[in-house]
Amino acid sequence: MKVLLVAPTVDTSYERVPNIGLMNLHLIGKELGCEMELMDLTEVPYQKGLSRILAAKYDLIGVSCNFTNAAPYCIRYGQDIKKKYPDTLVISGGNHATLVPEDLLFNGYDYVISGEGELTFREFLSNCIKGFSQKDLKGLCYARDNRIVKNPPQQPVEDLDTLPFNDYSEFNLEPYFKHSGLRYMSMETSRGCIYNCAFCSTVRMWGHNYRHKSPQRILDEFKVAKKLKLDFVFIEDDDVAIDEQNLRNFCKLLIKENLNILWGTTINPRSIKDDSTLDLMKESKCIKVNICIESANPRLLKEYRKPYTVNDNRLMCKKLLSRGFLIHNHGIIGFPNETIRESLNTYFYLIKNAPMWHISVLEPRPGTDYWKKWDKQHDVQQYRLFGKAEVILGKHKVVIYLIYRIFALCYFLNPARIYKALFSKNKSLRYNYRVQYYVAYRTLKANLFIFLKKCFSPRKK
Repeated sequence: MKVLLVAPTVDTSYERVPNIGLMNLHLIGKELGCEMELMDLTEVPYQKGLSRILAAKYDLIGVSCNFTNAAPYCIRYGQDIKKKYPDTLVISGGNHATLVPEDLLFNGYDYVISGEGELTFREFLSNCIKGFSQKDLKGLCYARDNRIVKNPPQQPVEDLDTLPFNDYSEFNLEPYFKHSGLRYMSMETSRGCIYNCAFCSTVRMWGHNYRHKSPQRILDEFKVAKKLKLDFVFIEDDDVAIDEQNLRNFCKLLIKENLNILWGTTINPRSIKDDSTLDLMKESKCIKVNICIESANPRLLKEYRKPYTVNDNRLMCKKLLSRGFLIHNHGIIGFPNETIRESLNTYFYLIKNAPMWHISVLEPRPGTDYWKKWDKQHDVQQYRLFGKAEVILGKHKVVIYLIYRIFALCYFLNPARIYKALFSKNKSLRYNYRVQYYVAYRTLKANLFIFLKKCFSPRKK
């Protein structure tokens, strides 16, 4: 069976790194004897990417639809693939596909795999090989009689150590390293979240049940990073410290093995109860910590259902700075009834408490409280505006739009930050500063395209 997995075109992105989820599925397919191919079209223009997909005939094409601003491209892939190869099975998965499967299933896709994909994908491929029906497969969605059928959810992977072990021998990583100028990759050590933040869809995708890989498995993956001579690894978990003891244990193993791989991660400011955990992280070569404060206003933290206070964040920043960590704080503005003063409070708090920070504008992402109230669901043109600070829910839309861009301009024109991005002696730290400029460039490019389209599109009468 010939299978193609696709990371789709997207007009903005955070970083250019290999897709962990698709690589897991690739390895599962190989294990089942399928002829597997993985195609990363993240920064490839749509038509060029489509020509690559259509250059060969596949039995199955799987397109990851994770981000909402990638959904318009994913929808077009489904339609265009079916035009040329109507007999090819076209499936999707990922965050947006899981939460809004109708966007894809009514546009050329035969199935959507919802939630965690590994178990369902394994059974799906096995059924394809054996000629069995897919209709009752857990975790599968499909269209029937112009309605969406959602089968019962698949059980989550309880033991993450059973996920495919990736030594990357199947994949060419050099284009990613060349693109970033750093031998850098991301790593996953846990899934699920015990919290229920109003703006986040993590629990809808991965569940409330927090699961993590064993310290030994994490060590083994770091050993692969060492073999690949990586300069930096980012653990992309929502909060690596939910199980603080597991974090301590794998830090101790990294120290014992003296792997000397620089790494970073994200934590909740309340998750670490024992300050010596921070010392272990530092000794194990953690150099960067992301903290999602979200707002410097207690009222808004309650609205977002955040499990900590502004003071919790302030204290954690102080502890991290005293140990020499690079802190990257994240904030959100644009809550529906947020005042201008509250927006400015968040900006000034971030400026004061961390050398690196960024702001997002609150969006009605699928699976969040705000999606339910949004009146433009399934509007593909609106999807194109996501991830660019163009979709603004707050009542002060014009002011929020201007504040966001003014502060971004000041941030990126800061001489000290430019110097660190260009000349920091530590190339991993230099990359972490520089990548923000890359993300800003991609976003500005997309913003300019949107602006020009508005200027030159015929006005509706």
